[in-house]
Amino acid sequence: SLENDKMIPDESVVENIKKFCGRRKAVYYDKQMQDTTLIHFRTSENVFRILNHFYSFVHFTDPAIGNFYKRLIRDHIHYHDSIFCAASKIIQSLQKEGSKHEFIPDKEGGGGFSSMHIRRGDFQWKKMRISAEEWYENTKDYWRKNEILYITTDEKNKTFFEPLARHHELRFLDNYEELAGLSDLDPNYKGMIESVVASRGRIFVGTYFSSFSAYIGRLRGYYGMSGNLMWYGQKDRRDEMQKWVDPKTSYSAREFPIGWSGIDGETVPSEDSF
Repeated sequence: SLENDKMIPDESVVENIKKFCGRRKAVYYDKQMQDTTLIHFRTSENVFRILNHFYSFVHFTDPAIGNFYKRLIRDHIHYHDSIFCAASKIIQSLQKEGSKHEFIPDKEGGGGFSSMHIRRGDFQWKKMRISAEEWYENTKDYWRKNEILYITTDEKNKTFFEPLARHHELRFLDNYEELAGLSDLDPNYKGMIESVVASRGRIFVGTYFSSFSAYIGRLRGYYGMSGNLMWYGQKDRRDEMQKWVDPKTSYSAREFPIGWSGIDGETVPSEDSF
């Protein structure tokens, strides 16, 4: 609405801005920014780090425009075809093996196996580095009997996974080195290939605070898979993806359904589209 020749935003717009920003300070895209040739986001100090998702960093007051840019990222900013090609060979092999136990892929081509991301290595969040026994105890109710589990991990010692291997057949990326032609690909592609494979599991269980696990969750959302089929292995964070949560600090710890749910429409994504 106009007041004294100035645009006054609707009350609902103001509320959405407050909700989006939370404790953060709103910085508005104005004429100065519009006329600028280059905008530099300073990240040389921790206070300026953009450790965030694109959809929880930039807010459009017109939801139709916001949804357009979310679709733009979903549909056009994605991995190279060779990554999807290698991943599809692994997925098909897992599904073929799973079919012997009568695990059938869904109509969208997902499932037939389930997947996990177990982050170990130099992970700074020490509380998230739980034992394999805890991984199994915290997740055992989600798996089907004899279901194959594909595990993406930076843990080099495979004996670590013995508590899981007692109950399920486990598969890792190196089981498919030859099948997927991994030696012919850039080794930096391996993590991306794994994220695609893990995203197609019937159920996915990840590591909280890991942006790798989080992105697998977003990929599943892009594919139309239910958020109710993703959990975390850490007991106190296990059900994080089971309900609608708007972006909040710590933003990079997980992804949020406003990034993919309801973005083919022109209204503000909400729990109704979850």
